[in-house]
Amino acid sequence: MARRLDTMQSGSSQYIYGYLKLCRDAGLSTTLVFTPRRSFGNLAWARVHPDFADVVDDIVWPQAARFGDLFISTSPKVWGRFLRRALFEMRRRMSSGESERVPSLLGKELSEDEAQEVMDLLAPLRANIVTAEYSSLGPLLSGAGDAFRVVFLHDLFSLRAESFLSSGGQPDHHVITMEEEVNRCRAADLLIHASCSEYTAMKAVFPQVEHVWMRPTVNVRDFDVSGGGKPHAVFMGSLHQGNIAALDFLRRKVWPLVRAEKPEARMHIVGTIASLVDREEAEREGLVLIGPVDDLSEIGGENAIGLAPMDLGSGIPIKIVDYLALRMPVVATSGALASFGGALDGLLLEPKDLQGCAAAILELLDDEDLRTRLSEGASAVRARLSNDSLIESLDPALTLVSDR
Repeated sequence: MARRLDTMQSGSSQYIYGYLKLCRDAGLSTTLVFTPRRSFGNLAWARVHPDFADVVDDIVWPQAARFGDLFISTSPKVWGRFLRRALFEMRRRMSSGESERVPSLLGKELSEDEAQEVMDLLAPLRANIVTAEYSSLGPLLSGAGDAFRVVFLHDLFSLRAESFLSSGGQPDHHVITMEEEVNRCRAADLLIHASCSEYTAMKAVFPQVEHVWMRPTVNVRDFDVSGGGKPHAVFMGSLHQGNIAALDFLRRKVWPLVRAEKPEARMHIVGTIASLVDREEAEREGLVLIGPVDDLSEIGGENAIGLAPMDLGSGIPIKIVDYLALRMPVVATSGALASFGGALDGLLLEPKDLQGCAAAILELLDDEDLRTRLSEGASAVRARLSNDSLIESLDPALTLVSDR
């Protein structure tokens, strides 16, 4: 790992949790290894969310002191980076103009010395399977000995960059080409993709290794959702660029069309993304700022219409799975569904353009029978997203484990 795992709110965290749980259910003993410095991000301390601790047997974080679930860096470089970030933030808050942008390390390979430190850890662990998260850690697999080598790809950074640039934005990560991304993964035996569309794209240019699409794990429990209250729309998300773009797309292009036809319509904004919306603007636009919730059953049910637009082709809209698991009728754009192939066909509404998106929301707000039908059909999502094919791809490594 080369990032923090202190929250389960992001789609990438839910995917890696699903993979770790799958490994545990297959009988594997798992050690979670963090990179010494990169994993702290812009802070010098971190906690590992209890859900991750539940599905691993050990956590190794070099150059960190552990106090229960709290890890504090002992690296001067990490503390120096934290102080620089604090100064950037202070400057941003004090300045009325443009402040200097803090560069993101997402997608960037480790420095040579940090990479070597991580590879030096691998030999004594004597792992049967070594999984590197993201292509940026793929080169570390060259030091994995005779272990079965996996790269888990939440994103192809090459395609993510193209998506940002084609939409007129700037990538929020280190930009690389597809050729460079493939080269990072040369040491792998298996590539696991979180997106069906990215699986197809990379398999076409890198057929030498096995590729498998990992369906998102339906982590939400069987909540008792009452579906009470008046019909309303819901947008749920954490703070990352894909969600920010999606919410902006809703507020500027789709929701005004809904409100023009139905002024009393309300959209609930759930999760940390709600912090970006001004309360006066929310009042004018018919938005209800819910923010983070501990119990997702509070937002579910047939009268809560989950919205999943995708303005930037980045990441996997895990919120669709959460909506369906909460028995919510869903409206999703074709861009959001491309990551799932045809696995969710018939379980939700898929308008082709923004006018169709507004029309679908209006139809669901007014049609109780349609809301009920889609809500009941959502129970099929678990069977649709089975990961039996991934287990089969890991079979050679599991056989190796049993032989040893």
